[in-house]
Amino acid sequence: MSSEPTPKAADSMETDANQSAVGAFAEASAIDVARPHWLHASSLLFDILSHFRQYLIPAAIAVGSAAQGSEIGLFIAVLIFVPSLAASVIRYFTLRYQVRGGDLIVSEGLFFRRVRTVPVRRIQNIDLVQNMLHRIFGVAEVRIETAGGTKPEATLRVLSMDNVDVLRQGVFEERSTTPADLPANQLDASTVNERPLAVAEPTKTLLEIPGPWLVRAGLASNRGMLIVGLVAGVFYQFDLEDRIDPRFLESIVPQNANSVVVALLATASVVALLVLLRLFGIVWFILRFHGYRLVRHGNDFQISCGLLTRVSATVPRKRIQFISVHRTLFMKWLGLAAIRIETAGGAGSENESATTTVSRRWFIPVLPEEQVSRIIGELRPGLIWNEHQLDWKPLAAKAARRLVRISIILSFLIAVLGFLLTWSQASGWGWLAGPVIMPAMIWWAIKKSRAMRYARTDYGVVYRSGVFNRKTSVTFYEKMQTLQVGQTPFDRRWNMATLSVDTAAAGPAEHRISVPYLDANFARGEYAEIVRRAARHRPVYG
Repeated sequence: MSSEPTPKAADSMETDANQSAVGAFAEASAIDVARPHWLHASSLLFDILSHFRQYLIPAAIAVGSAAQGSEIGLFIAVLIFVPSLAASVIRYFTLRYQVRGGDLIVSEGLFFRRVRTVPVRRIQNIDLVQNMLHRIFGVAEVRIETAGGTKPEATLRVLSMDNVDVLRQGVFEERSTTPADLPANQLDASTVNERPLAVAEPTKTLLEIPGPWLVRAGLASNRGMLIVGLVAGVFYQFDLEDRIDPRFLESIVPQNANSVVVALLATASVVALLVLLRLFGIVWFILRFHGYRLVRHGNDFQISCGLLTRVSATVPRKRIQFISVHRTLFMKWLGLAAIRIETAGGAGSENESATTTVSRRWFIPVLPEEQVSRIIGELRPGLIWNEHQLDWKPLAAKAARRLVRISIILSFLIAVLGFLLTWSQASGWGWLAGPVIMPAMIWWAIKKSRAMRYARTDYGVVYRSGVFNRKTSVTFYEKMQTLQVGQTPFDRRWNMATLSVDTAAAGPAEHRISVPYLDANFARGEYAEIVRRAARHRPVYG
């Protein structure tokens, strides 16, 4: 008889061996992360560099003064750097972190000891930032966010990549087991939403953005204006415009040049500037989103991208409150779109960092139009996204007439202002600005009224707006926080109202679901129906 195991038995032995190895690794990780950990040795260097950048200008003044023999300058330099250096050293030698008993515990301080405890079930993101120096040392800056904060709950500068993996492993293991062990009367909304699925979903790469997509996105964007603003600021700050030799301008446009030559040169300059702006936009997109990759790990989405500064951000699927699809005019011509999201408790714009910028404001910076439905289906399982098949409701019947009337009034005001600005001249030609701009404003009013649409679906509400920059956003009944119907005195005169829906998100999608110019009776009916559906979709606790 042969002692060689059958294929089925061999598969069973291999499975048992794999499970034992996984179990041993998980147990080792749990033990490892449960003991106190220090920051990486290079953390002291990065902390000092951070202080140096913060105090660069006063330090330069102080050093320059000290170089000229001024004791006051030397005193200022010592006063700036010595306390900062001491604080960095103390923080490095005293900061510890560990995951224990379902909590992330961070302690620091020498004379005044501070211990911060963060329940792991509240942790929303563990995001990483790596610049070129981080990559050289094999470390990363770790930012930990919770659902209820508008800024990182804890920042660990810096950890080795091995310790980052151990920290993530410990937090995710604790988060996947802690909620299930709690009694029902101790569960809240965030805990229920974070319950793991019965069967863990496999890791899946959802999207990788190649270089040609980034080039097309740069061509379709106006990000080059950032560079123009920076250059203009430098010229203004250092008075560089006064240093331009007039003879240089005369060499470009001769004084005896006729009007045709001047017009051609002006046109060529405008075209060159537009081309330069598009090139700057391409450079910006490549620097920010090079190597973009969106991966789903179970119920979490992880984004990594960046050429010089590498960013890794995590977005829990259950925390997504709001999905917005953006299409600029150029993006529509090129068949592209962008997707932004808002998450519960996400950092607001005033506290926005590199990770929050990527994970929310630029969740997916560019993708072909035909892939939008697939990605939204991943963000919201079971949702079949097709904007063309939605039951869009138009604005009130008189909405276009009201917007046109507003445009005519504004054109009249512009004409009056133009006349007042040029009344000292014989013709007072400034009033012509009103009649000239009026057709464009009327056209804009009609297009705006046709672009704004609202739809109520089985899963939530959808709002679309924008003439050139089209934005379509959706939120869901169980994510709604406030709902209201508002009327201004002008709304009451026209029998109209505004229907507004808000979530717990912070607004990086730059598009609110606030639908104006609806028929008042229709808005009240929709309000009642949305309240009824939201109550039916809201989970019951206890």
